[in-house]
Amino acid sequence: MRWGVVLRRLVRLMSDRQWVQTIRHEQSMLSLPFGLGYTIDITDTLTALAAAGMTARVETFDRLRFDDGRTAFLATPNPTATVIDDDGGEGRVDDVILLPGGSEGGVLSLVRRYPDLVVVNGKRGRVWADGRQLSGTSMQREATPGWRTVFAIARAIALHGGGSQSIADRIGIPLDDVRAAMPTLGTHVFHTPIGWEAADQAALCDWALAAYPGYGGIRTCWRRDTTIDAQADQLIGLGGVMSDRWAANQSGVIVPPNRLTAFFAKHPDMAALGYEPATANEATVSVVIPQDTTILTGAEGCCTDDFITAHVLYEDSWVAANTDAVNGLRQLLHFRSDLAHDLRWHPGIGEGGVG
Repeated sequence: MRWGVVLRRLVRLMSDRQWVQTIRHEQSMLSLPFGLGYTIDITDTLTALAAAGMTARVETFDRLRFDDGRTAFLATPNPTATVIDDDGGEGRVDDVILLPGGSEGGVLSLVRRYPDLVVVNGKRGRVWADGRQLSGTSMQREATPGWRTVFAIARAIALHGGGSQSIADRIGIPLDDVRAAMPTLGTHVFHTPIGWEAADQAALCDWALAAYPGYGGIRTCWRRDTTIDAQADQLIGLGGVMSDRWAANQSGVIVPPNRLTAFFAKHPDMAALGYEPATANEATVSVVIPQDTTILTGAEGCCTDDFITAHVLYEDSWVAANTDAVNGLRQLLHFRSDLAHDLRWHPGIGEGGVG
């Protein structure tokens, strides 16, 4: 019986792990930075480096040595270390800094500015060094060809249907690009005597919302002590496409219209318009120059695009009001898609005729 009691006690202790988290959260004797003690697997990193002709071996826990004699400081394993570190009284300076992570945000600008920076994406076998990509397929070439066009076409068909030429005119891209991208949508669309239609309007709307990776590009944040409506009117007059909470509110979705994102092909002179730079939390307007330029031509009336507005809000969906707004915009898009489909195929409905 005693062994049974001991065994049950051990099982209970093993299953109760909360005490570890409590102690780690409450301990105050040492300052322990995030990432300290974290072990990373650099197998893929070494394989990718070898494929790029930069064979290296592990020398210490935070350093590699290349066959040509250069050393590389691993920037991730030790968050408390510096590139130039005291080593037994003699200063150590590594030849290169190596980032073994998979994130590629800002990689191109970094490697061009700092030739001694080596960046490795082991999972995808990409290596950047000496200011350029040495190995692996680029992110742009790896993506589905014409991904921006595919999403723009999906949005157009979901809401408007139509022939290839009308879709091309609506989103401002060449007809040949529409024809080349259409096979990607496969069975999600089909051709009718009056043009392309979605096999399932709601499903295509949801795909265009959920699968969209983002508009990309760059953003700047600004503030001006006037109403959001006045700021939106001014930026619309300059040809901007409006989004964020202000645009959602204009579409009838209940959300505080206290934030505005404006998309432009060329960045306006915000200082000349009376704005001053601001943090993201304090800004009244965010200006985005998007990588996906189709959103500049596909907006209804060149003012707002509910698909893009839903995406902007979803990116900040931890705010409950934004989550509700995304769902509201989704329902609105479903309704508009169904209504437009009925009016295309039964035009008499809008005039009181028989469907």
